[in-house]
Amino acid sequence: MRLFKAYKNKILPFLAKKAVKEDIPEQTYVPFVSEVEEFNAIMGKPNNYDPVIPEEKEWMFVYNFILEELEEYKHACETGNIVEVLDALCDITYVSLGNGAMLHGLKDKVWPAYQEVQASNLSKACTSEEEAQETVRVRSAEQKEPCHYEQVGKYFIVYRTRDRKVMKNINYFRPNLTQFLNK
Repeated sequence: MRLFKAYKNKILPFLAKKAVKEDIPEQTYVPFVSEVEEFNAIMGKPNNYDPVIPEEKEWMFVYNFILEELEEYKHACETGNIVEVLDALCDITYVSLGNGAMLHGLKDKVWPAYQEVQASNLSKACTSEEEAQETVRVRSAEQKEPCHYEQVGKYFIVYRTRDRKVMKNINYFRPNLTQFLNK
């Protein structure tokens, strides 16, 4: 037992720092990704630093792992187990964002790309009632079903009426993720 405590409290942290220091290039800390980078370095898993599509067996491992975690999330929701929901959400983030970014060499691209996606998502909100009315007209015609808008705070949000899916504002912009791969 004493040996285990010594291993856990002194040796393991030392090995982790040593592995991280020797195996990880000096880069910016990226939440959810840097932790997986450390894990991979310690466990002998791949950390790629240039954008890449690796061999199928490598990306299929991450893909299948994500599916497994999604099933755990679904089961936790179905059984009303909030602790398991939290566990599943953490695992989904760890595997999809962490493992995915490190496998594909996207660590330094993830945060700016995420911010671009966030800005794009926010561009779905209409800033005037006139813009919302025009968006309802356009999206209702495209969807071939009714859409409506509601004021939420200072914005006007257009929903597909059947399921309240948020519709894209007529002035929505797609995220430009290519810009992060051309740097």
